[in-house]
Amino acid sequence: MTVAPTIMSKALVFVLAFLVLVSGRWLANHIGRNVENLLNKAPNADPTLSRFFASIAKFVLLFAAIMGALAVLGVNTSGISGMVLGFGAALAFILKDALSDVAAGVMLMIFRPYNVGDEVEIAGIKGVVQSIEILATRMKTRNNIEIIVGNGKAWGGVIRNHTTMGKRRLDKVFGMSYDADIDLAIQVLTTTAAKDPRVYQDPPPWAKVVKLNDSSVDIELRVWCDYNDHRAIKMDISQPIKQALDAAGIGIPYPHEVVIKQQVKSSKARDRLKRLAALRNA
Repeated sequence: MTVAPTIMSKALVFVLAFLVLVSGRWLANHIGRNVENLLNKAPNADPTLSRFFASIAKFVLLFAAIMGALAVLGVNTSGISGMVLGFGAALAFILKDALSDVAAGVMLMIFRPYNVGDEVEIAGIKGVVQSIEILATRMKTRNNIEIIVGNGKAWGGVIRNHTTMGKRRLDKVFGMSYDADIDLAIQVLTTTAAKDPRVYQDPPPWAKVVKLNDSSVDIELRVWCDYNDHRAIKMDISQPIKQALDAAGIGIPYPHEVVIKQQVKSSKARDRLKRLAALRNA
């Protein structure tokens, strides 16, 4: 007579534990979606970061549901919790570098030192950012090589963002002959640069003598332009400047050496050699 009620009570316990697990899983999925949607509505929201925090919330709630279901079944969960904590500590020690990359990825997504499409220099490597992931940042170089940099190196090092300021200064050095009119050369450089519609007129192009080399007088030209035009102007500006310098009669010298020959009227070493030669012929 007591067997049936015992079976019924155990069955109810199993059903209750199952309901706790199912409802906990539903609640974890529901709250995870709400967390992701809420984070996506924030200014400068990042889908990857939203999914990351949503997955953390979902995992914590699902773990709590499992522990609750085990508690309903009468299982002592303190031992399981200790095992989970110990396993978590061991896993954290093993994956400490990966976890530091995850933490750095979260910081990168929150503070945004660079965005997708920016040209940056990270850990001494320059490229255009393709994606910012939880563990790493993917970049592509100008010659189409993919570079993957761990977020820990990015966040813990120096980041040079060449895009974020919007405008860039281009510096180029041109060598002039020592015989050239330097004032005229400076005028030719600045006037030619100002004719390029991509070059800013405010501030205007600037040029000054920066070095007296062995074979040339070096004049540095500085112009301001949009970031998107910087590379193109760097490639394009040398040709019109060379043509303008040629038209003005200003030469760009080749490296050269001056050899001076000195006539020696008297030399003891030469006289000694002559005497030795005369003795041999005698």
